[in-house]
Amino acid sequence: MTAATVKQLRDLMVAAAFGLAAFGSTQASAQAQEIGLRCAPFGSIMYTVGNAIQDLTQKRHPTLRITNAEGPGSTAMTVNMMEGGVWAKSIGCTSVLDYVYAEQGIKPFFDEAHPTVRDDVKILFNGFYGAIGILTTDSAIETAADLDGKKLALGRRAQAHWGGLPALFFEKGMPDVSPQMDFVGTTPSHEALPEGRADAIISQIVMSPDRSKAYKPGVVSQLFASGKEIYLVGFPDESFERAAGNGLNFRPIKVDKKAIPEAASDRSVNWIYSPASIAASKDFPEETAYELTKFMIENADALPEYAATLSVIASGEGLLGDWTADDLHPGALRAFREAGLMK
Repeated sequence: MTAATVKQLRDLMVAAAFGLAAFGSTQASAQAQEIGLRCAPFGSIMYTVGNAIQDLTQKRHPTLRITNAEGPGSTAMTVNMMEGGVWAKSIGCTSVLDYVYAEQGIKPFFDEAHPTVRDDVKILFNGFYGAIGILTTDSAIETAADLDGKKLALGRRAQAHWGGLPALFFEKGMPDVSPQMDFVGTTPSHEALPEGRADAIISQIVMSPDRSKAYKPGVVSQLFASGKEIYLVGFPDESFERAAGNGLNFRPIKVDKKAIPEAASDRSVNWIYSPASIAASKDFPEETAYELTKFMIENADALPEYAATLSVIASGEGLLGDWTADDLHPGALRAFREAGLMK
């Protein structure tokens, strides 16, 4: 090896060393940002959403690292995010129902009214859309008005959409109808109906805003596989108007055999439409909220790879839904505006 060759090799090694140093410096300046996500119990739809966000950020985002873990549910997370503090550094979930619980001080969730909850807890993007309604084996029960004095099995009261929302809807929208409510839990209620231990049950499906896509959770699919004739039951139009007048403003969505082909009846009925969303404290960093929301908008089409139910949020429009500029975290609002989804 000649002296010139040795010098060339030495020069290459020095250049490589400088390159590695520069690379290390760049990596240090782009350190991963760890963000905890706490929302719903293991196995729930929102838990699936959290896993999808976790995996997508780990695989596709240069710095954001979402760590999903089991949470106590959206109402408890709303309380945590309202308090700020350590919760201002993580994200959780909320819903229209949780806002109502807080604004009206509904026990046992809130001991007093919190009229500023919508200012304290801000939306990043939707996690899923639930259509909540009633199923029965009794063909004579056609609307919720027919349930007066009947046995109605629900999810636990703390389960926002399976228990809390329908119970509150009867109170605010149909105060003259008094079913015998039994808050037994999601699976027990869906087992009680075919076994004849309930006249009707509260159930739920996931449905896109335009009604083009509908998905049954596992417990609902199992019910329709029981061999019993299951009928769809809905809420009267006027019950939504009455509920809204009492501070419970939810819109109806039509559910029929297109959504649930196994239904025994052809009737189209009103179910309660309610989204649940990934949210954050008002003190959550704006730049991080912007970066995460922008990333989710750009990668929304990958969400169905994690679960078919996530097809309902697999677009920028699906992630935004009915939320307004006032509802959104400032960082999320900027991301939706840049994507042309909001003025």
